[in-house]
Parts: sequence; structure tokens; C-alpha cells
Amino acid sequence: MGTKSFRKIKLFEKEKGREILLLAPLFILLMLFLFIPFLSVIKESFYDSFGKLSLINYKNIFQKSYMEALKNSLSLSIATSLLGVIFGTIISFYISKSKGMIREWLYTITSLPLTFSGLIIAYSFMITLGSSGTLTLILQKIFGIEPLEFSSYLYTWKGLTVAYLYFQIPRMIIIMISAWGNLDWSLVEAAESLGAGTITIIKRIIIPVLWPSILAGSVLLFAVSMGAYGTALALTGVSVNILPLTIYTQVSDVSYNLPQADALSVLLTFVTTFSIYIYRRTFAKM
Repeated sequence: MGTKSFRKIKLFEKEKGREILLLAPLFILLMLFLFIPFLSVIKESFYDSFGKLSLINYKNIFQKSYMEALKNSLSLSIATSLLGVIFGTIISFYISKSKGMIREWLYTITSLPLTFSGLIIAYSFMITLGSSGTLTLILQKIFGIEPLEFSSYLYTWKGLTVAYLYFQIPRMIIIMISAWGNLDWSLVEAAESLGAGTITIIKRIIIPVLWPSILAGSVLLFAVSMGAYGTALALTGVSVNILPLTIYTQVSDVSYNLPQADALSVLLTFVTTFSIYIYRRTFAKM
């Protein structure tokens, strides 16, 4: 082996060692705050309330109330993901086509909801659209609406869907702005010059280019909706039966059952992880 080859090997080993050293803090953080806690959750889920090994918590998952919570969470997550993808894609298109300061301001405004916690978002909706909310009182004076009747929708599935979209749409906008930037508009112009209609251009050119970002965004929105509970808890309490709130009730003072909460948490993690797995399989085939 020559001197040059030996130097290359030493340089490679040095760079590899440097990369490992740089990644070590991230690995330690993941171990301490993700993998070890999750393994602990899995372990505790196999114990009953008396501390004995049992599968009772996983059998209980198939009870009607838990299955209803899972179904409601899936319905809410799918609905908010689809609406978030549609509105986020459309809004991001107009932001990407704007210029200069206007684009920067629009991007900043749409990103603001992501800096707020779920509780702040929920209380903001209450202050604005509650029975004594600012917008509610304005609408009462202008259109003569009944405040209690108008605000009652805020604490139902409809209000929860709107509140979820408030922080889902900005996520999709951020993802799609870069996707619109990667679109070669000369292809669109060429298709138009050849007589292609708007629908044909969208189907044959725009959607294929944007599809990876749309798919990634939809999976992200779905995962966020499945796990979100702060907004729902503040708006509806535990009157809405979704999986995150069901888990919360299992560790509350009303009904403390930590092993059952662990099993439901494993179920929630499995659903979100499975959605990511489907995305990766779909993306690999593209």
C-alpha cells in the first residue's frame, strides 16, 4: 500500500470520527428523551393495574369506547389533512408568485401560528369567537346573530376542525412554497403553446412535480393531527372522544390507569408510524 493510499485512509477515518463526534450529542438526546422513554412505555403497557404481567391493556383497546376514539381521531386527522393540503397548496402558490417584501410579509404572517402552542390557539379562538368574543359581538351588532348559538359551534367537531386547520395550513404552506419554486414554468408555457388545457397541465405537469411534497405534507399533517391534544382539551374538554384525550383521561385524577394509557400511547404511535411507513414505500416507488 502506497503512502498516498495510507494518507487517504487516515483522512477518511479522521473525517468519520469527526462525524461520529458531531452526531454523538444528537444520539444521546434521542436516547434520553425518545427511545428510553418509549421503551419504558412499551414495558409498562404489559402490566396490569396490580403490577402483574398481562395483555389486558391491549385487550381493552378493542372496547367500544377506545375503538370509537381511534375512529374519531382517524376521521379528524384525515379530514384536516386533506383540507390542509388543499388550502395550503393553493395559498402557497400565490405566495410563491408574489415578489419582494410582499412575499416576505405573507410568508411571515402564515408562519406565525406555528410559534403558538395548542392552548394559546384554543384560547385565541375563544376570545375571538366565544359567546363574548370580539368577532361574535361585531357580528351580533351587524347581523343580529345570537352569540350563544353562534359560539356553540366552536366547542364541537366543526370548531375543532377549524382550530386544527389554523396550525395545519401554515405547515403545508411552508412545505409547498419550495415545491412551487422547483417547478419549471417553461414546461407549463410550452404545454399552453401546444394547446393543452388547464386541467391537462395540472394533471400531466404540475401534480407529478408537486406530488412528493404533497405526499410528505399530508403525512406530516396527519401525524400532527393524530397526536395533538392541547387545542382539543382547551376547546372541548373531554367531551370529544379522540385518542389523545382518551389517553389524557387515563392519567388524570378522574380515572388514573397508567398501564392502559401506555397501551393506548403505543397504539397511537403505531398508527402514526404506519402512516410514515406507507409514505416511504410510496415515495420509493416513484
